[in-house]
Amino acid sequence: MAFYAERLSPSAAIRRLRRSKYKMAYWIGGLPAATRHRSVRGPSPLDELRQEYAQSYWGLKGGPIPALRLLARLLWMPRLILGMLRYTMRNGRLVRARTGATITEQILSQMLVYERHGILPRWYYIFSLYEPGGIDRAPYFLNRFETKAGLFRRLNRGGNSPLGDKAAFAAHCAHHEIPHVPVLATARVNDVRRLADLPEADLFIKPIKQRGGRGAEHWQWIGQGRFRGPGGTIVYGQSLIAYLGRRSSLGHLIQPRMTNHPSIADLSNGALSTVRVLTCLNELGVPEIVGASFRMAIGRNRTVDNIHAGGIAAAVDFETGMLGPASNLGDNAALGWLDHHPDTGGQIAGRILPLWPDVVKLSRSAHCAFADRVVIGWDIAIVADGPTLVEGNGGPDVDLMQRPLRRGIGQGRFPELLLFNLRRQQQPHQTAISPA
Repeated sequence: MAFYAERLSPSAAIRRLRRSKYKMAYWIGGLPAATRHRSVRGPSPLDELRQEYAQSYWGLKGGPIPALRLLARLLWMPRLILGMLRYTMRNGRLVRARTGATITEQILSQMLVYERHGILPRWYYIFSLYEPGGIDRAPYFLNRFETKAGLFRRLNRGGNSPLGDKAAFAAHCAHHEIPHVPVLATARVNDVRRLADLPEADLFIKPIKQRGGRGAEHWQWIGQGRFRGPGGTIVYGQSLIAYLGRRSSLGHLIQPRMTNHPSIADLSNGALSTVRVLTCLNELGVPEIVGASFRMAIGRNRTVDNIHAGGIAAAVDFETGMLGPASNLGDNAALGWLDHHPDTGGQIAGRILPLWPDVVKLSRSAHCAFADRVVIGWDIAIVADGPTLVEGNGGPDVDLMQRPLRRGIGQGRFPELLLFNLRRQQQPHQTAISPA
């Protein structure tokens, strides 16, 4: 979302809104939060951080054009009502059976957390605010409109690290000698590049500039120089790259298909499981870990582990590597919380991930190679040879941390670090220190 961007004409703004169903939801969610923190400076780093957000929202430090702020004021009531109807109809009875919270109580709570914190009905269920004490925990959840669509854009503005282009990202990692999944070839229309020979093994294909696991494919090696893709399509290896290049103007990245470390093979239905590690530069310019979660695919999706593609995630204690219970994104409460993988039966809760100190070291050293970005979400696969970097995200989704944790990351170090870096933007550049 271009939240902090150039001023747009009304017609251009409408075109942008049509390209993303979440944009107006961000502005509607941001309205009460920005209003509440517009002029009152709170006593905590989290309150001060939200005042920074409010100043951006109202145009004092960039923000949406006035027409879109006005549109948010006009649409917040119908969008809130529609959201309450949709997600309460989906989850209300399940939640009542599990917690005793009546449908009326859930609706009143949704109205309350929106009025106070800008939390929309979908996130009321994602953050499990219907659970006992949920309303008291609500202030500490950081919303996507505050982070991904707001403050992260300010903090990472101007960085040149190639986090948005998967091919350039892999090349950057290779240059800095960071363990990563290699790129065998890229295939764009009229631009096919073979960087290495295709192995006689399964391949993983994904769009070069797509997010959330969308468009990813598993191509199986079936022998005699052939690969079989989705739908049973069979293509000879020497023709596969050109075949992919003709399919989409977005372009595809071809990589070897990785498999998890044998000790966690039972935490997957076949798709690669990854750790999402959230790092942020601290007061010394050193990357600091502020959250981690372990993602697993379940059900029919055997291609990607992304929680937005139907996967599950468990919180990781980043001191020990121990997993907590796992759940899906939570806007559909039917799955609930799981101590074991629903397909394999593998134990999740209490499990300690292998090679965890190496995962921590890799996330910190990787951030040093992308030090023009303040906040990065790393996707790291733990394979037999050790932790391997899959991707880096300059606008990481904080829901992926907060949902498994069952608490907001507005508590602890994260708001302190964000606030410090926002203020440091106005000061002379400080040299980052390499991690030990």
